[in-house]
Amino acid sequence: MARVYPFQPFRYTEKAGSPERLLTQPYDKISPAMRSRYQSLSPYNLVQIILGEPKPSDSDTDNVYTRAGSFLNQWIASGILAREDQPAVFP
Repeated sequence: MARVYPFQPFRYTEKAGSPERLLTQPYDKISPAMRSRYQSLSPYNLVQIILGEPKPSDSDTDNVYTRAGSFLNQWIASGILAREDQPAVFP
């Protein structure tokens, strides 16, 4: 039997703006043109974390994954994302 545990997710706060400017389709459905459109909607669009844009200068220390981590940390530090107060199960 599966074991299900509650967790405390991060959620966008009102500081981030309107949800329709922040949310995306699943990363495997996003084309390069869609990624550009999502990026233009808001600097806090989830595409920055789930499907960043590769750059020719990418290296082991500066790439889509390290930039995604930086965005995540910046958004948490600036209050764009906040952790839920209590653990919960989300159906």
